[in-house]
Amino acid sequence: LSKMIFTNRYPPKAHATAYVMMGFRVAWFKVHYPIHYYSAYFSLKKGDFDIRTMIKGYDAIKEKISILKEKGYEATNKEISTLDVLKSALEMTARGYKFGNIDLYKSDSFKFLIDEDNKTLIPPFISIDGLGEVVAKKIVEERNIKEFLSVEDLQNRARVSQTIINNMRVMGILDTIPETSQLSLF
Repeated sequence: LSKMIFTNRYPPKAHATAYVMMGFRVAWFKVHYPIHYYSAYFSLKKGDFDIRTMIKGYDAIKEKISILKEKGYEATNKEISTLDVLKSALEMTARGYKFGNIDLYKSDSFKFLIDEDNKTLIPPFISIDGLGEVVAKKIVEERNIKEFLSVEDLQNRARVSQTIINNMRVMGILDTIPETSQLSLF
């Protein structure tokens, strides 16, 4: 009996060792391959992104963090989750990396992609507030079939709601395509 009590008081050493090894691996990638680390981290993070703030850079992220911290216990669960993501985004931007804008033809459905300059992450469609997984997949599927002719074409083919279209307009994602496919003769 005393042997059982003694062994149950201490956590298994293998479990603790595994956590330490994982910590070293994360730290190694964070130091030696930082943009790849942040790409994987944000791609796996299922938190709430405030992508509009993240795109604006270090100062905007820092300001948003202070606003959310001031709320204290009044903050919602979504705001607390957003705060965690923003802290990592602030760290990333402080290290000289940045978030690019969501690109209609470059962005992935779910993964943060590394731009050619190796200093910029291109956010996925899922990071747009209110855009779900099905619509994110559908946008990528449809753009791979054929380029979008207009905002109207995007909305019809990818089944994107008007609210999401408005969010995309505000973010400047739809600046490169016309509103409708109609030609004007005059």
